[in-house]
Amino acid sequence: MSFQFKINKTHISSITLNQFWWPCAIIILLVILVYFPTFSGKFILDDNSLVKNNPYIKKIHPISSYLAQEDGITDRGDVGSYHTGYYRPLINVTYWLDYKLWGMSAPGFRATNLILHLLSCLLLFKVLVSLVNDRHACFFATVLFALHPVNTESVSWIVSRNNILVTLFTISSFYFYLKGSRNNSYAAMSLSILFFAGSILSKEFGLMVLPVFFLYHRFLSNEKKNSFKELISYAPFLLILIFYFMVRKGVTSSLLTPSDMGNLWYRVYFSPYLIMLSVKLIFFPYELHSFGLSYPATFLNWHAILSIVLFLLIGTALWIVRNNKLLIFSALSFLVTIFPVLNIIPIASISLVAMRWLYLPFAFISVGVAWVIQKGAVRRKMLTTSLLCACICYLGAYSYFLNKNLWHDEDTFFTREVKEYNNYLYAGGLAESLLDKRRYLEAEEYFRLAIKHYPSEAKNHINYSALLIETGRAEKALFFLNKARSLTMTHNERGQWFNNTGMAYFKLGKNVEALKSFRKAIVFYPNEQQFWANLGATYGYLRDYENSVLVLKKGLEIDPDSISLRKNLAVTYIRMGDYEKAISVLEEIPGKDRNEFGINALLLKAQKAQTFHLPEIEITDQDKMEP
Repeated sequence: MSFQFKINKTHISSITLNQFWWPCAIIILLVILVYFPTFSGKFILDDNSLVKNNPYIKKIHPISSYLAQEDGITDRGDVGSYHTGYYRPLINVTYWLDYKLWGMSAPGFRATNLILHLLSCLLLFKVLVSLVNDRHACFFATVLFALHPVNTESVSWIVSRNNILVTLFTISSFYFYLKGSRNNSYAAMSLSILFFAGSILSKEFGLMVLPVFFLYHRFLSNEKKNSFKELISYAPFLLILIFYFMVRKGVTSSLLTPSDMGNLWYRVYFSPYLIMLSVKLIFFPYELHSFGLSYPATFLNWHAILSIVLFLLIGTALWIVRNNKLLIFSALSFLVTIFPVLNIIPIASISLVAMRWLYLPFAFISVGVAWVIQKGAVRRKMLTTSLLCACICYLGAYSYFLNKNLWHDEDTFFTREVKEYNNYLYAGGLAESLLDKRRYLEAEEYFRLAIKHYPSEAKNHINYSALLIETGRAEKALFFLNKARSLTMTHNERGQWFNNTGMAYFKLGKNVEALKSFRKAIVFYPNEQQFWANLGATYGYLRDYENSVLVLKKGLEIDPDSISLRKNLAVTYIRMGDYEKAISVLEEIPGKDRNEFGINALLLKAQKAQTFHLPEIEITDQDKMEP
C-alpha cells in the first residue's frame, strides 16, 4: 500500500511538471518566431553611445566603480558637469557580460534582451498560476504579454533592457515574497530581498515593489491580518531603500531626476490623460512607434476631458466589483507601477508616453487579464479561445512587423518615425543617415526641420554644419556653429563642435584658426582619432612637420588601425623627404583598404622616389592630407 502511494505521488508530480513545461515551450517558440528579425538587427539610437562606443563595458571594474556610475554618462569628462538623474548601476554589468560573450555584436546584445524577456514571461506565468490557479487562463495571459507589440521597444532596443531587468527582478521579488509570507520561509524572504535590491539597481521602477506588497496584503493574502508582522517584513527592504537613496544622492546629486517640472497641479490634472493613453496602447495597439508626446495645449482639450471621464468610469466600475480582490489588485498594481512616469514626480524624458515604460505595469495588468480569460472560458470556452487565438495572431504579426520595420536598424527607424509619423525628434537622425549616403538635398531638408522643431539641440546644428562644409559652404557652416556655441553639449559634442569649426576655417584657408579649433577639439574629446588626424594634417599644411608627426603618432596610439592617420603620417614623411618611413607606414595598411583610399598610388610614388633618389615628388589632390 505504501509503495503504491509513492508511485501515485511521483505520477502526480510528473503531470504537474509537464503542465508547466509544455506551456513554457510553446511560449518560447512563439517569442522566437515573432522576434526573429532582431537576430539580424543593429545598434540604434542610444545603443551607439551607451553600448557600441562605451569603452567602460569592455572590462570588468570593482563593485564600487559600478555603484558610483550615473547612467547615461559614458565620458569621464562629463562626470559632474551635468546630471541625467538616472541611477542604474546593474546595466553596465550586463553589458560587460554581453561583451565577453558576444563581442561588440548588436545581434548578440539583442539576443540577451530576448533571453531576459523569455525569463520574464516564464516567471510571470508561474506567478499568475499562483494567483489565479488556472493554467489555461494564465497561459493565454502570458502569451498576450510575451507577443504584445507594446513590448517590442523594451526587447528590441538594447538600451531599453533596464525595463526588462527591473520587471524580471520585481516579479521575482514579488514571487518569493508570496512564498515567504505563505510558508513563513526565511529563505524565500531572503531571495525576495535580494531580487528587490536587483530591481532598484536596474531602474527606478523597482521602488514600486513595496506598494505592491502592501496591496497584496490588503487584497490577496489569506493570512490573518497582523500589522506588526507585516511592518517587520518590510524592514529589510526599507534598509536597502535607505542605502540606495544615500548612494544615489551621492552619485546624481539629487534624490529624484533633476528636471524643471512646472506646476504640480497641472501635472496631476493631466495624469488621467497619460494613464488612459497607456491603457489604450495595451488594449488597442495600433500605430505604435517611438512617441514624442507633450501635454495638450489647454485644460479644456477634449482628449484630456474624455480621459478624465473614462478614468472616473473605470474607477466606478472597479468600485462596483470591489469584492473581486484579484481584479482590484491588478488595477491598483498597474497604477502603482506606472506612477513613476506619470510626470507627477520629476522625469527627464522628452516624451510623456513611451511603450517601454509599460513593460512592468503590463505584467500586473496580466493578473486581471488572466481572471477575465478564466471567467470567459467558464461561460463560453470555444468563443473565448477563438478570440484569444485571433488576438495572438494579430499581436504576433504586428510585433514581427515592428521588429523588422521599426526597431531593426536606424535607417528603417528614422524613415518610419519621421516620414510616416512626422516625429521630428528624429529628423536630425534621418538627415545624418542621408548625409552618410551623400544625398545632400534630402539631408539638408531634414536638418532644417530638426533645427526648426528642436532649436536647443546642439547636435543638429553641429551635424548640419558638417553637411555645409562637405558641400563647400564653410561660411554658412560657421554661422550655424556660432548659433550652437551657447547650447548645452556633452564633452563629445563640444569636441565635435570645435572639430567642425576647425574644418570650416580650414576650407576657408584660415589654417591658424583651424589649428586652434582642432587643438580644443582634442582637449574635449581626446579619444576621437579623426580629431588627431585633422590636427596633424593642419600642422602639415603649415609646414610644421615635427608637430605633425608627433600628433599623428599620438593618434595612432589611440587607434592603430586608422587609415586617415596613417595616410596623413605618410604624406608628412614624404614632404620631409623620408620615403623609407613613409613606405613603412603605408605598408602596414591592409591590402583590401589600399585601393579604396588611394594608398597604393601613394605607396608606388614613395617607392619610386626612394629607388631613384628623387629630392621630392608631386603630391596630388588625391594624395593630400585631408582633415
